[in-house]
Amino acid sequence: MGQALPAAMALQGVANARLLLHQLDYPGAVSAKPIARQAWEVSLKQVDLISSRDNGPGIDTGDLLCEGYLCRAALLPVRTTEPWDWLAKELPWQEPGLRAVLDQPATGRRSTIEVPAEGLCWFGEMDGLTIPGSLPEQPRAVLAGVSLLLVGAAYGPGGIGSLLQAELGEAITVAIKPNRVQVIGPGDSLAVLADRYGTTVEALRLMNPELQDLKPIAAVRGDSLYWLAGRYGTSTGTLRQDNPALMESVPYLVADGDTLANLASRQQETVSALRLFNPQLARYLASAPLPSGVVIQLPAIGVADALAVGLPLLVPQVEPGDLLPQGGWVLLPPQRGVGGLVEL
Repeated sequence: MGQALPAAMALQGVANARLLLHQLDYPGAVSAKPIARQAWEVSLKQVDLISSRDNGPGIDTGDLLCEGYLCRAALLPVRTTEPWDWLAKELPWQEPGLRAVLDQPATGRRSTIEVPAEGLCWFGEMDGLTIPGSLPEQPRAVLAGVSLLLVGAAYGPGGIGSLLQAELGEAITVAIKPNRVQVIGPGDSLAVLADRYGTTVEALRLMNPELQDLKPIAAVRGDSLYWLAGRYGTSTGTLRQDNPALMESVPYLVADGDTLANLASRQQETVSALRLFNPQLARYLASAPLPSGVVIQLPAIGVADALAVGLPLLVPQVEPGDLLPQGGWVLLPPQRGVGGLVEL
């Protein structure tokens, strides 16, 4: 058994950062969904600056690798109308030094944040936090993205369970991501932000779970997958995944010389779409010959085909041109070739 935890962690007085992390139902899964948010108060120290040689899962060139300890954590609702609630001076803190735990009565599960997890990080003076939460006016404070890389030090103090160092809490390793958080200003929309930062509307949605909500529509005359993808700032593949009616397929007998690339060209599809309909083909390169005589599935509804009038569909709720709530924030995808923060 680990040692009993004190009422407050020894490093609480020198905590220098707040983290906001999304807790997922199935971390690492392709279709993982956020089920809660956690606010962490932590004490961090920079240990490295990530170079192009060190890129890997969760870390990019220019990131700051930091290590430290978790002082306290609070569980927050998965959805909120207050974008800075995680920076409130007081939060419903759970047991000091440990990740917060979510009770899920419907499934009988109790869960917490696991690696990988993404979110925001704020470095600043904790005495400047207010009730209710808001972004403090601290010119020297740093607002950045963050990736949780490790919880618990391997075979050392700060680990999990019996290895937990009781006075310091759980050891954590994070990657701080400069230039990855945009505070929303007047006139900002997904289309404006995508153009400003050289990315796509869909990439912005992937980084921000709160922008992934869907709304129902009915197809009208002239609608096609191409047209809807352009209007709603998504991809034809994502539209298909969100709408089972668009995943209807027809069998095709592979002939000699068929490849994913030439089949996609003939079908006016993408290689990714063919792999979506045929997961067993994921290991084949686009130009590699497919085994002849094998039956695969091709989309029954082409990307340029007119959709049936009245067909019920789900599309992104926030359209590319919709104005985003001023004063909130969005996470940005990695920006290659952009300078990083000064060292912490």
